[in-house]
Amino acid sequence: MRSRKTGQRVKKLLLFLLVAIFFSSMSGRCTAEEVSWEEAWRIITDKSPSLKETLYAVEVAKASLKLAGAGKRISADLAVTEAMLEGASDSFVGGITLSYSLNLAGKEELEIASARIAYEEALLAYRISQLQLFRNASFAYWNAVAANAALRAAEEEIKKREAFLKDAKLRYEQGVVPQLDVLRAESALAEAKASYASKRAIRENYYAMLKGLAGWTDIEPLKEAFEKVEVPIREQAPNYSGVVERHPSVALQSLKVARNEILVKLAKSGMAPKVSISGTRNLFKEGSSSASSSVEDRWSAQATLSIPLSDGGKTKWSVSQAKAQLNIARAELGKEKAAVMEELFSAWEDYRSALEDFASSKKRLELVAREREISVLRYNEGLSSQLDVLDAQSRYADSLANYINAKKKVLVSYSRLDAAEGRLP
Repeated sequence: MRSRKTGQRVKKLLLFLLVAIFFSSMSGRCTAEEVSWEEAWRIITDKSPSLKETLYAVEVAKASLKLAGAGKRISADLAVTEAMLEGASDSFVGGITLSYSLNLAGKEELEIASARIAYEEALLAYRISQLQLFRNASFAYWNAVAANAALRAAEEEIKKREAFLKDAKLRYEQGVVPQLDVLRAESALAEAKASYASKRAIRENYYAMLKGLAGWTDIEPLKEAFEKVEVPIREQAPNYSGVVERHPSVALQSLKVARNEILVKLAKSGMAPKVSISGTRNLFKEGSSSASSSVEDRWSAQATLSIPLSDGGKTKWSVSQAKAQLNIARAELGKEKAAVMEELFSAWEDYRSALEDFASSKKRLELVAREREISVLRYNEGLSSQLDVLDAQSRYADSLANYINAKKKVLVSYSRLDAAEGRLP
């Protein structure tokens, strides 16, 4: 019994060690990598599941284009024929047949043109998916960067208010200030800690968003990215009409219109005559009946002309359906142009507004920071009350939060403007 219990303990110990080793290795793998915006964008484009989906669609469209072109090529077949006489094999004949078929209305060329446009549509859809991913990724990255900066500012504010509380307690013990000053300092510290917890939750939310866009790859923005990045300044407004005409979304809808025009022509060619040409040559003959055959081993050609007389109205209604789809595509083209114009105008106005807000918040932060320094100096010299200092601290914290948020808005709105113009990093 004792040896059995000892064996069970050893097994449990080994199991515990294996679990510990596993989790330690996992924790090592899950360490997030700090990356710049350029590196984050590269990782996201490599790992994004949504982008991979559109890339696979490009491969499918490319294969469809190759298949459409195969109809214009000569096909070859090898065939072996066995003749039976009274239940027994009498002869074998093997040969090769080359065949080629074409539609007199140019149906093959229309099918290839339609497949080529579909391939170009897939490429544009991939680019549009890139633009959408770029907008979402830049939103997540710069919000995470700003949340990091806000969190560090909150940490600094906690340190300052802890020092202020320590000073208030010391003065209270010396009988210089009443106990109310200590309570106020404690309340201000609690408020700063609550603000820190809220900002931490916001940062983790944007970290999770960034991780999801990167296909659940653990990446984090550089801690110093917010301080190092320059605010992008742009004075010239976009060329609205030029952007709309060359924007990938509008180009995609234009291709859909062109493809539907080809589909209308294809539908009209449903009753077109068709010519099939084939050539056959026997390669070998064996057996009694093949020996007596007068057929020589040389090429024999055959041409067939097919003229459809009636298809029960299939062509008529196919044309009607194709024209309806063409009208829908044209309407969607106009709708997409209006949407791109609206998004571009909105993005430009948001960017200009964000720039103005950033300039004013930066100036206000400089003034409030100076005011805070003067307030603390006056308090240390006994020329102002604790309420003045607490009020200055609160105004500084609010001004710093507004500054961080304003700078983040400029970065995000500039990325949105890039996406609206169809530009990628």
